[in-house]
Amino acid sequence: MGITVETDDRSRVVLPGHSNQRFVVEELADGSLLLQPARVVTEAQHEYDANPELRELLARAAASPTVRRPRRTRRTQ
Repeated sequence: MGITVETDDRSRVVLPGHSNQRFVVEELADGSLLLQPARVVTEAQHEYDANPELRELLARAAASPTVRRPRRTRRTQ
């Protein structure tokens, strides 16, 4: 047996057990709603995730000995 949910005056629904989560909602032809878990990513992150050549290029660049990263030192008092 499923759970029953009710919208409030602002069309919001509480989904027990799913606090602070995002979903993409699709309304199907029969009027039912399909919720799919979603996450928001930047365009740059999406491009990185979708492009294996870009990931390889950036990995090689980061591993290059010509790339230097300054190290921060802790000051003791």
